[in-house]
Order: sequence, then structure tokens, then C-alpha cells
Amino acid sequence: MRFIKYFLLFTLLTIFQAQSVYADLLITPTRVFFGERDRFAEVTLVNVGDKAKTYEMSWRFFKMKEIGPSYTPVSGAITEFDLSKHIVFTPRRVTLQPNAKQKIKLALRRPEEPIPPGDYHIHLGFASLPDPVEQESDNNGRPHAMVTINVGYTIPVILRSGPEDVTAKIGRIDIERNQSSGNLKVIVPVSREGGPYSILGHLFVYHIENGREEVVGELSNAHIFPEVNKRIFEVALAKEISGGSLKVVVMHYDLEQPRIYAEETFPLN
Repeated sequence: MRFIKYFLLFTLLTIFQAQSVYADLLITPTRVFFGERDRFAEVTLVNVGDKAKTYEMSWRFFKMKEIGPSYTPVSGAITEFDLSKHIVFTPRRVTLQPNAKQKIKLALRRPEEPIPPGDYHIHLGFASLPDPVEQESDNNGRPHAMVTINVGYTIPVILRSGPEDVTAKIGRIDIERNQSSGNLKVIVPVSREGGPYSILGHLFVYHIENGREEVVGELSNAHIFPEVNKRIFEVALAKEISGGSLKVVVMHYDLEQPRIYAEETFPLN
């Protein structure tokens, strides 16, 4: 019964969490995963603004961090196997009218030699190009236009080689109050254990009181990539709580894999 309850809850939440809106751009899905037999994938862009916008796509490289912002930018692949050299995507630039959409097609080209076991990730970046801005003149007195690129949004693209060998463990949580908003938040340390594979997680926080469970916080991108062994997540709570207990559940983000990585319950004083 517990598994069915989590599955139904996850089904409902996935409908809303499978896409994200960044300013005037809607991107779905918010991550791309290539398994052992996958060769193709698609990402859909939708202009939800009221003006035509142009976007350029490119690969970007990041290394995950244990604490603080999720990633730090790096100049190239952090593993010997460079995933960016084995995935092609098209188109690389697209102009979208209001409410228009465009599919970005990705194709994985596997090398002849076996890929070492593990997970490999890169990020697909979307840079918004603003309209050209007319300048008064250049050095020769002639008018010219200038375009600046607004570096915008990224989603992770992940390749898994070999059978997954990874588990998670939830450490002792802390409850703090956000100094700016005044709302409660839960600090949740999660460890990744096993082989060089990722925890691709969706984290839920439940408040349990008088036999009733209520979701009071969640993170849809509670991922832990192989370059780190743990992460500390901050989960904002939707309401004030006191008494009872908090249950933290880390589930797989994918609806087709409704597995639980880890689950712990903590009594509240």
C-alpha cells in the first residue's frame, strides 16, 4: 500500500514537474537520460512570452558541488569519456513566435569501444538573443547594430553505461528558518553509495501527525552525480509545523521507475 501511495503521488506531481518555465521559455523535459539501448531523445521549447525570441543551443560543462549552488562551471568534460563528442543535436538556433514551439532532436553516437561503466553528464544550454539594438554610430560615423547574448538556461543530459549500482542514505536533518522569508526549511544531507552512478532523485518531505501524512516540501531535482558522494539539500516548507514527525523520501524522478532510494522518519521535539 505504501508503494502504491507514493506511486500515485509521484504520478500527479510528475505531470507538473516534467516541464519548467524560465522567464518566457518553457522547456520539457527538464533532463535527458540515455540508457543502454537509447539512441534518440527530444527536448521541446515553447515561447510562452508575448514577443518573438531567438535561442542558441550549445553544450556547457559543470561539476556538481556538495554544498551551495548545485554546480560550478568548468572548461570541459570532467571525465575521460567526453559525452559532448558523442551526442549531436539540431537545430542549434531557433526563432520562436509567441506560443510557438520547436523540438530539439538529440542523437547519441556510441563509440565502437565499450564505454566504461558509470554515468556521464553534460548540460544543454539555451542562450536568449535579444533584438538588435541600434547604436548611434560606429567609429566611422555609420550606424550599426549590436547583439548581446543573455546566457540563460541549462538542462542535464545523462548517459548511463552498465547496470546501475547505487543506493542513497539520508543523514540527520536540521530545521532552520529562512532569514529573508521567515519560512521554515529542512536541511537534508543525502549520501550516494555504490558505483559511479547518479542518484536521479525527487525528494519529498512529509509531516506526520495524529496518523496523517501531508507533503510539506519537495525538490524535483535532488540529483547526486558521480563526482560527489553526498549533497546537502535545502527544502522550503509550505507551512509551519510543530509536533509529530517528519518523513524524508528520496525517489527516482522518472515515472517509469517509481523506486525509493531512501526513506527516513525523524521525530519532532
